Amino acid sequence: MTINVGPAIQQLTAFTDAGKKQITFATRVALTRTAQLASASLKHEMRDIFRSPTPYTLSSLFVRPATAKNLTAEVKLKDFAAKATPAATYLAPQIKGGTRPMKRFERAMQSVGALPPGYRIVPGAGAKMDSYGNMNRGQIVQILAYFRSFPEAGYKANMTAGGRTKLALGTKKRAGFRYFVGRPGDRGALGVYQSLRGGGPGSLKPVMIFVRWASYHKNFDFTYVVEKTVEKEFGGQFARAYAEAMRTAR
Repeated sequence: MTINVGPAIQQLTAFTDAGKKQITFATRVALTRTAQLASASLKHEMRDIFRSPTPYTLSSLFVRPATAKNLTAEVKLKDFAAKATPAATYLAPQIKGGTRPMKRFERAMQSVGALPPGYRIVPGAGAKMDSYGNMNRGQIVQILAYFRSFPEAGYKANMTAGGRTKLALGTKKRAGFRYFVGRPGDRGALGVYQSLRGGGPGSLKPVMIFVRWASYHKNFDFTYVVEKTVEKEFGGQFARAYAEAMRTAR
């Protein structure tokens, strides 16, 4: 999205005797400051629409300041991350709508044979959650390690009615519990279940539930927030920067 402030600058400087140098300075400063304010507004919007957004998400906005040679400022989401999914990737469905891309741990779950193709993961009732409402990383690592050690507990195992019973009862035990992929009972949701040693009521807990292609409606109106910030702030920022330029010129 591009917002052209050229007409606004022409109106703001129509009755001034400022030189090109002062107008360029005021434009550069006003563009950069407005972009920074737009970034702050977007961060505030994230806090409003997302439940407990992580610091990683809140710090995903990037401002490229305007220069004297390039009177353009940019507000964007970071599109690179060394050890995580870039914000520009995982927030895109929230901005544009559509199918959510796979998360890193979902790809890892698929690689160890635990997650069937075409599915995404949502937390089950037995999932451990962090303070931001996401699955606890330690539990995810534990589950991945388990399926690497015991691939027969994954979805590729025989999941007939008899196979489910055999799998639930026969999977190797580890640290007092076991994980398996299945659909317990006739109406159980497909997912990863934790079975505690000893069995009994409450010993079977759904940790991850598998859902078909998680899709999102547009929820994070990035364009609207930026447009409204420019509309509200640019004129005042230009006036202040112009006054600074004129003081310097004297």
